[in-house]
Amino acid sequence: MKKYVFPLIALLVLGCLFASCDKSKSTAAKGAKTYEIVLVVKLEGVAWFDSTRVGITKFNNEHPDVNAYQIGASTADPAAQVALVNDLIAKGVDAILVIPNDPASLVPAFRNARQAGIKVLTHEAGTQAEADYDVEAFDNTAYGAHMLDVMAEYIGGKGVWQPYVGLLTSPTHNQWVDGELAQAKAKYPGLTVAGERIEEHEDQQLAYQRTLELLRANPNVIAMMGSAMSTVPGAAQAITERGLIGKAAAYGTCLPSVAGDYLVSGAAKSIHFWVPADAAYATADAAYKLLKGETISDGANLNVNGYNNITIKKNDSGVPVIYGQAWVDVNKDNLSEWRNADGSYKL
Repeated sequence: MKKYVFPLIALLVLGCLFASCDKSKSTAAKGAKTYEIVLVVKLEGVAWFDSTRVGITKFNNEHPDVNAYQIGASTADPAAQVALVNDLIAKGVDAILVIPNDPASLVPAFRNARQAGIKVLTHEAGTQAEADYDVEAFDNTAYGAHMLDVMAEYIGGKGVWQPYVGLLTSPTHNQWVDGELAQAKAKYPGLTVAGERIEEHEDQQLAYQRTLELLRANPNVIAMMGSAMSTVPGAAQAITERGLIGKAAAYGTCLPSVAGDYLVSGAAKSIHFWVPADAAYATADAAYKLLKGETISDGANLNVNGYNNITIKKNDSGVPVIYGQAWVDVNKDNLSEWRNADGSYKL
C-alpha cells in the first residue's frame, strides 16, 4: 500500500508560541516597533502547510520591523485551533492570521482578539464572521466550476463522479463543491453525481478507505473530485489497488509533491491549487498594511504573484473578502515544470 508520510513538526512549531522566532532583528535592537504576526494553520505535518510556512518566513525575512511565524496543532481539531488563538490573544500579539478548520467555532475568540486591538485575518474562509479581512486566492465558486470543467473534459462530459470535502464545516471546500455541482448542472447533462459530498477529515488514509467503500457501493464511479489535499492521493491509491487505472481517476486540489506519482501513473489526471506560500505572504502583507494604518481597497497590491490587483467584496457578515487571481493547473504533461533539477518537486 502506498502511503504518503508527512513530517511531524508540530511540537517545534508550538515552541514558537511563547518565544519570538526572530528577536535579533536590528530594528528591535534600536527600539523600533516590531509587529508580531502569527499564522495559525489547520494542522501541522502536511506539505500544504509546510508551504505556508515558507511564505510567512519569507515575509518575516523581508520586513525588518516584523516578527512573523506559523503555528498549528497536530490534528485538524477545531477546539485545538481555538486554543492556539486564545493563547495568542493572551500573549498580546499584533495580528492573528488563521486558516480555519471551523470558522463558526472561532467567532468568540476572534471577537475577543479584536476587542483587544489585535488584527484578525483569515484565509480559506470567505464566510467568516468577526474578522478584519479574509484573503482568498480567487473566487471560490469560479474555482470549483473550473475544476469541474477540467474533469468533464477528461471524461468526455459524461459519467458518474463523486465530490469530497475535508470537513463539512469548511466553507471553502463546500463553496468549491457548490461551484462544481452548479457547473455540472448547467453544462453537462451527461454527468451524474454518485452521492452526497464525502467528508474525509483531511486524512489521506480516511480518503483511501472511503474511496474503497464508494467503489464497492457504486462501481460505476469514474471520477473522484477532492477539495482537501489528502483526497487525490487517497483516492488514487484506492484506484491503483483496485486495478482501475484507465477506468477511473482522481482530480481536485492537491500539490505536485503529493500527487505527482499518481499523475504519472494515470490514477490521477489533473490537480489544481494556489501556491500556499504566496497566500500566506499575501495575508501577512494585508495584516501589515492594517497595522501600519494603510487602507486596503480594490486594485491594491499585496506584493506577491496572483495578488497584485485584488478585488474586495463583503460577505454576509460584513467582512471584506480579498480576491486574487491565483489558481494553477498541473497534469502529466506539465508536471516537469514543477520539478527541480535534482528531480524533487518545487511544491
